[in-house]
Amino acid sequence: MSNLLQIIRNNQAKVFFASSIAAFLILVWFATTTYNEYLLAIPLGIVVLTIALYNFKYFWYFTLFFVPLSVTSHDLFGGAGVTFPTDFFALILVGILIFKMVSERKILLIHLSHPIVAVVMLLAFWILFSGIESVRPLVSLKWLAQYIWTIGAFFLVPILLFRQQSSIFRFIQLISIAFIIALNSIFILYISTGRNPFGLRFNPGPFFGDHTVFGAFTAMWVPLLVVMVFGMELTKREKQLAKATLFFFVVGLFFSYSRGAWASCVASLAFMGFFVVGKQFRRIAIPILIASMSIGGYLYYSSSSQTASASKNDAVSRKDLSSHIASVTNFKTDYSNAERINRWYCAIEMWKDDPWTGLGPGTYAMEYAAYQKARYLTPVSTMRGDNGTAHNEFLLALSEMGIPGTVIIAVLFLVPLFHGIRGYHRTQHKNSKMLYLGVTFALIAYDIHAFVNNFLDQDKVAATYFGFLAIIVALDRYAKIHQSEAHPPKLSS
Repeated sequence: MSNLLQIIRNNQAKVFFASSIAAFLILVWFATTTYNEYLLAIPLGIVVLTIALYNFKYFWYFTLFFVPLSVTSHDLFGGAGVTFPTDFFALILVGILIFKMVSERKILLIHLSHPIVAVVMLLAFWILFSGIESVRPLVSLKWLAQYIWTIGAFFLVPILLFRQQSSIFRFIQLISIAFIIALNSIFILYISTGRNPFGLRFNPGPFFGDHTVFGAFTAMWVPLLVVMVFGMELTKREKQLAKATLFFFVVGLFFSYSRGAWASCVASLAFMGFFVVGKQFRRIAIPILIASMSIGGYLYYSSSSQTASASKNDAVSRKDLSSHIASVTNFKTDYSNAERINRWYCAIEMWKDDPWTGLGPGTYAMEYAAYQKARYLTPVSTMRGDNGTAHNEFLLALSEMGIPGTVIIAVLFLVPLFHGIRGYHRTQHKNSKMLYLGVTFALIAYDIHAFVNNFLDQDKVAATYFGFLAIIVALDRYAKIHQSEAHPPKLSS
């Protein structure tokens, strides 16, 4: 017996490997004979966890790559709506983050005083508090859990990793490459079915559940990529990669056919132009304003002239691009716009029931149907309340988290803009300055879009938004490190 133990001690690695293989084969056999496919996830989870513990940074990179390629399924875990694989990877990242916070207590203390971090954490607290008073506590608890693993994996973790500015560029690079793969896959799958991508009913599945989410995601990235192409100091190879990435994101934005995404992206780029050029640009501000008013008047006239043909102008059957654009200002006969009015009204009525804590985070979609009034109903309204949410980030917060929740959301949108603009003016490092600029106006693109849609509960948009917040925090905290770099960091580093 002692000889056997001695042999095991001398060959621990081999014994562990053989035991693991045997355990895996037994598990596969048991899962197959009992038809329990979920058991197969155990060895996969062990492998993923081992990689995560072995190299925390590269596991986060691995998670990032799957953000644009993740698929949401409502068939797993009792219809809970799981996004695979990023939800699982995010949970592992949060677990490791908690472990590091316990073992290295000062790891995040340096960042807790930053206003952006404070507001993000305050929102988590208010989600918890308003969830206690929720009309559907389990739904609110799930929403809180989703928020925690989102900010843990895509906000707190990157703050730690963005100490090296090359990690910021790696974040941009991985999301960009994965999106290009996703976009090409979407086009191949869509066209293979014989459908026309120019039909204004483009479906960006399976990676994006809705064309408006697809539009919001692409609209946020375009301003940052524009800055990278025209403002950053990059090598020739990196510049070519940035140009190619910008091209694919612009193509994706166009084919989203999301009017809110188009408008928010164009507005963000216009504001960025005013901001960068400053006084020189103000000389032509009046002609631009006159032109904008003329175009706006044309769009309003065009949309008003379509009143008599309402059945042909709804969000589902619109045929051509010009009428699709013109319908932006049409709240009379455009069903998509009219339905937004219905949802906004429901949100306000829900808020009146509980002004301070709302009905509970995540409950709008399940509760708004009872608050609909006949005069606001449209042909696309549903009494089941299963066709989207409030279409406004602020009104959604008002209905679900009351006045304090709405104020926190507004502060969450405004504080990063202040720090981004301040950082742009203060830093002397060219690439840091451009990062401040690009990320700030990328956030502005979503802030504008938030008035007509709400997507912070969508994994791809949330990962991007909180990732951009992390960039601003990291630039603020590590500004001296970045300014001391002799050469600009490379995308490929």
